[in-house]
Amino acid sequence: MKIPFQPGIIALAACLTAMIDAPVRAQELQLKPTGYLADASEEYWPADSLGTRSHIRKNIPILHGKGSVSNGVSIRNGFESFRGYLWGIGPQDGSGYLLHRILAHSDLRYSKHLRVFAELQSSLITGRNGGPRPIQDLNKLVANQLFAQVTIKETATSRLKLRLGKQHLNYGQGTLLDLRDANVRRSFLGGKLQLETAHTKLDIFAMKAVASQKGLFDDTIDHGQKIGGLWITRSFDTNPSIKIYSYYLLIRRENSHYNQGSGRERRHTTGIGLTLNDEPWFSFSELDFQWGKLGTGKILAWKIAPSLGYRLDYLPLHPVVSIQAAISSGDSDAGDGRLETFNPIYPKAIFYGFIDNAGSSNLIVIHPKTELRVTTELTLTLNYYQFWRQNVADGIYAVNGSFLLPASDAGRHIGEMIDLYMQYRGGKHWVFQLIGAYYARGSYLKGNSLTKSDILYFGLRTAVNI
Repeated sequence: MKIPFQPGIIALAACLTAMIDAPVRAQELQLKPTGYLADASEEYWPADSLGTRSHIRKNIPILHGKGSVSNGVSIRNGFESFRGYLWGIGPQDGSGYLLHRILAHSDLRYSKHLRVFAELQSSLITGRNGGPRPIQDLNKLVANQLFAQVTIKETATSRLKLRLGKQHLNYGQGTLLDLRDANVRRSFLGGKLQLETAHTKLDIFAMKAVASQKGLFDDTIDHGQKIGGLWITRSFDTNPSIKIYSYYLLIRRENSHYNQGSGRERRHTTGIGLTLNDEPWFSFSELDFQWGKLGTGKILAWKIAPSLGYRLDYLPLHPVVSIQAAISSGDSDAGDGRLETFNPIYPKAIFYGFIDNAGSSNLIVIHPKTELRVTTELTLTLNYYQFWRQNVADGIYAVNGSFLLPASDAGRHIGEMIDLYMQYRGGKHWVFQLIGAYYARGSYLKGNSLTKSDILYFGLRTAVNI
């Protein structure tokens, strides 16, 4: 996909590059062991960090020690039950259903310059009334990732890599680009150029989305969804520690749907995210601006999302309290030819709680949270959410930005939700999660004849990494 690097984008790239000051640039680039990560393609397992038993699957020497292979498997099984799924829209299933997923990968590295990574995904669902939901539940078997990576140039202080093939886009806090870690993950096909120094990472990429299908190795390229851009991450080892994300993204979609109408969408997104950790305080904030065209009409949209947290380690159960807020723009006039609805691009499958029906388009959300550490292995988390429409002339949208319900004059308040989340972690390999949630409709949902009920949710999940 051709990316139009206009003068403004070139200026942005120049400003981002200037963030790498000379003293940091001279620091040595060191690879550190990562352990298990959500995206296995980002894991690194050096031989000197492994015990004897781990050598059975991680960093196995090959080709007389010139290369190595690391293998891994992630198994996740879960149960979900909804009363009033999607506020009563569509098939209902009060008895619940089972979700199963296996991810198996192999990572071959030869010298310091060549790498081939392959990951298979099998995602299944059983017992759901109405069958699997589109995209997110079922993909019997697929090469979830399959790419080759070449290190073009490497010095003691920097590394330049080119990655080609099927891969994930996973950046920042997952509000714009994420794995979509539902039962079925999201993949893209294309190329990525990566420049790394000790404290800075710059990725430039051009991709097409992969359309998930239900069968065996039958995924296809979605030529109607293209994305390109750059993402730079800069960390500061100061007190407080700071990490900054800056990015420019361009998407092209052949047929997008909004309350205002449908058409070919060409949307630019630029923004900045800031993570700060100053014990016991921590925070993450994000600011996004979007422009472009839907059909012949102009796009002008925005989002701001601040958060602040505090760790009370001196109290029993070591509480961690935080509050998150977000405002994303909605369209003020469906007939003026200008679209103001924010598009979250390719975000997480779940971001605002475990009943994340109203995604981050045309949304105001307030989210206080309390986390308690009962033991080293067991944590309890209580979340509360309030949701409103940012603009009453616009409707609401699913978490992926797709059009869900139209505008109405039934009020701004969408609803409120509370969820309780328990997690037990058995060492490095095993996690058990138990979730309960309740979503009470507000005036907007109560005024819609389709959304007939509140939602009660129960879920449990186990995950094993080996």
